[in-house]
Amino acid sequence: MSRPILPSLLLACVVPLTLAGDGAAQDPSTLPAVPVVTPWGLQVFHIAEPDAAVSAAWRDNASLTTRDGRTPPPTAGYELANRVIVRGDDPTAALEATVSTGDAGVKRFTPVQGFWVVNTPNVQSAIDTAAFLAADARVAEAYVDVRQPTVLRTPTDPNYPDQWHLNNTLLPIADVNAEPAWDAGYTGAGIVIGIVEGGWQVDHPDLAANFHPEATQPGGSATYHATACAGVAAAVAYNDRGGVGMAYGAQLAAQIYGAPSQTASAFAYRNDLNHIKSNSWGPTDNGWITYLASVERTALEQAVTDGRGGRGEIFVWAAGNGGTNDRVEYDPYASSRFTCAIGAIGDSDVRAYYNETGSSMLAVAHSSGNDRGIFTTYGNSTYTSVFGGTSAACPLASGVIALMLEANPELTWRDVQHVLIDSARICDPTHPSWVTNAAGHDVSYDYGFGAVDAHAAVLLATGWANVRPETVVATDVISVEQIIPGNDPTGLTHSVFVPHGIRIESVELILNVGTMYVGDLEISLVAPSGTESILATHRDDPTDHYVDYIFTSLRHWDEYSAGEWTVTIADLEPVNVATWHDFQLRIYGTRRPGDINCDGLVDIDDIDPFVLALGGDDAYYAAYPDCNWLNADCDEDGDVDFDDINPFADLLTR
Repeated sequence: MSRPILPSLLLACVVPLTLAGDGAAQDPSTLPAVPVVTPWGLQVFHIAEPDAAVSAAWRDNASLTTRDGRTPPPTAGYELANRVIVRGDDPTAALEATVSTGDAGVKRFTPVQGFWVVNTPNVQSAIDTAAFLAADARVAEAYVDVRQPTVLRTPTDPNYPDQWHLNNTLLPIADVNAEPAWDAGYTGAGIVIGIVEGGWQVDHPDLAANFHPEATQPGGSATYHATACAGVAAAVAYNDRGGVGMAYGAQLAAQIYGAPSQTASAFAYRNDLNHIKSNSWGPTDNGWITYLASVERTALEQAVTDGRGGRGEIFVWAAGNGGTNDRVEYDPYASSRFTCAIGAIGDSDVRAYYNETGSSMLAVAHSSGNDRGIFTTYGNSTYTSVFGGTSAACPLASGVIALMLEANPELTWRDVQHVLIDSARICDPTHPSWVTNAAGHDVSYDYGFGAVDAHAAVLLATGWANVRPETVVATDVISVEQIIPGNDPTGLTHSVFVPHGIRIESVELILNVGTMYVGDLEISLVAPSGTESILATHRDDPTDHYVDYIFTSLRHWDEYSAGEWTVTIADLEPVNVATWHDFQLRIYGTRRPGDINCDGLVDIDDIDPFVLALGGDDAYYAAYPDCNWLNADCDEDGDVDFDDINPFADLLTR
């Protein structure tokens, strides 16, 4: 028997088959008109090579009449195959009676229950076989496997060719890889992206059709900047106007920022309707630290806890335009573990000149900064081709996330971060900032985990299994109370041992240092793996004191937390005295059931601690101070009991 072939229903997703001979170039009027039983009924075709296994064909339109009375010419682009698709509970007898000679074969079509595939010697045999089977009462349905003409979903909007960030024809690698994601069927349909700013032009002709008024916070006034951001995220497609947005099938809303209470209200607004909130703003890009108001931080935390039905609102943030004199860590919004900090690369696929560095940068997306700017909507119903900065990279990434959520609505806010990291493309691969962390992730201070790739992200999101619930390992507040040596690059170092092992997502260093000039200080964190996170560098920042300042790093993603963590602070100036008061580490991630001794493995060394955990004797726990007893809860029901024995045994044998 011949191998089973995909039916026409699925052939639209694969590369067209190579046609035998040069039949595709023939004049259909010179070919006979042949009736063919197709998936859409009896149709007439002009067939280039009926004796071939696959042939080009033209559908005959003699029975059709246009409004002006014309008969359309034959429609090109069809392919007929030597296969017949048969539907029936068990049409074996009919198939064997009809197909009994030559190279023909019959196979059950395993991907779809109730269907069979008949492989015949050539296209003409398939046509004859389909006709016989379609007339047999024992067969529910039979038709030739015909591929219809197909086109890729490339937007027809007049300025789409100018949107190199979506499809870079000059340097194909240097774009967000949008078209393959669209061709896979994802445009952001059903997803709402909120633009958090002062308001955008909701009646812009290229935005109005995607406006979601119920998800929009009252107040504010439209700005050119926010209107540009909205267009990058979700400008309307196929409307013969301007360009398109990354998620042109999504809807757009607006939330209004301002003082902490206003911004907190924007973070909290209608997170039952808004899925993503895109923020192309932040503190002044001057290298000075700023603090997040408690009401803002709480609003962020509540939004990622309660938003989207408990899956978490997705906050995307422009990483900043301060260049190498600034860092993402000095911006408490972008560097928050609750947000996705997005930097910028340009049309040459290298860092934009204004792009900041940082340990808390998640990824980069395309924007201005090499040679060309971004074409998008603008104020007063106009357009611009020179939009840019991380202000453009942020809504571009937000649009990609909209496609991810369409592909898999069950993704939590943490899963979105995982998918973006795991699907990111290594850009500018020879740049010296790239290192590989202990979990195998390539990460860079300039590029985070790499360039956002829309197609890779939606493919990964489609089959993604959500990560386990978040857990946190927090050290005690470590008292230091020492003066940091001045004008000394060696600095002062303190270490803390973390006994509990979890798979890391983010790490927070909460720091208290008394100084009249924080710009004098360099701060770094080194994990047990040896991976370093630079958190602050020597700069011109006259802010006084770090007071419970939260530095965040993503560079240890998927590494293991157990072991010795080291914090180093160096004072590079001789004038101001700096006193390091204390610090604390908070490590967020997922625990690993079965790994009770926190060595990163589930093996025979975990058996004795597991047995002790079942017994619940505190005296025995004292003998294993480095064990994480919660990891003995192998069935993850909240209790360590006999129901964990079989799951633990399964983990041991993997």
